[in-house]
Amino acid sequence: MRFFRFIGFAVVRAWQGFWRNAMMSLATTATVVLMLVLLSGLMIVLGGLDSGLRFIESRVAVTARLVDDLTAEQIDVLVAETRAQPGVESVDYVSPEAALERLRQFYADLGLTLNFGGANITLYGSVEVGLTTPSASGSVAAFLEERAEVVRITTRQGDYDKLVGIIDTIRLAGLAAIGLVGLTVLFMIVNTIRIAVYARASEIEIMRLVGASDAFIRWPFILEGILCGLIGAGVTLLLVAFIWDPIQPVMVGVFQMPTAVTVDFLTTLSGVVLGVGLGVGALGSWISVRSNLAASA
Repeated sequence: MRFFRFIGFAVVRAWQGFWRNAMMSLATTATVVLMLVLLSGLMIVLGGLDSGLRFIESRVAVTARLVDDLTAEQIDVLVAETRAQPGVESVDYVSPEAALERLRQFYADLGLTLNFGGANITLYGSVEVGLTTPSASGSVAAFLEERAEVVRITTRQGDYDKLVGIIDTIRLAGLAAIGLVGLTVLFMIVNTIRIAVYARASEIEIMRLVGASDAFIRWPFILEGILCGLIGAGVTLLLVAFIWDPIQPVMVGVFQMPTAVTVDFLTTLSGVVLGVGLGVGALGSWISVRSNLAASA
């Protein structure tokens, strides 16, 4: 019971301290919000890019255009030998007729009708190779390039490598920006708690004279810093919830590929935002209390 009374006292004093120096507390909270918004934005963008990366991975394949007039036996041999290559998941032969039907269906899905204007158009036959991993495309493409039956090789490995590079660049730049803002947040929390300690110097002195423990004196200040972090986290989550629906079609338009961020991702995002907000607030206030209360002793 005594412990709960102490917790209640510390929380009330932290709340009073937060509003006693409202200008500094609100400025610190706003900086926490800025840091957490950057963190949330980075996680959402990386989540969308990772989703797009998985989409490309599922479609990274090697397509080999074949020469004309191959016999069925030659095609079967090529398919069998390609299927035996490491990293190959599936091999499908697409005849010129099937390719033409695909093209007609593509136009039909767009609400159009394929019209060659009376010209006799024949598409090429091809072999489509599905891969177990994108890294296998190089060896499979090299194998097919040496085959006399193959005219040209097409892969999506370039798109995959480009997206991986973009993700790495965004991750590094985002973490650097968040780190700089995080240091600013720590500095502001340290100064906010230091001002609070100096403002209550007489009160702290009296508490020490009547035998108050260090924990009894320190915890209200630590909770004050945690309060800044938690309020900042709450505001950030409200902003994310507000923009969540409008931002998803924007992401699809920007990345030009399907992006999907699941409920599990949102749960993780909420946990990270709350954890970082609480952690930064606690760390900054603990650093300030440890140095400034010891100095005023």
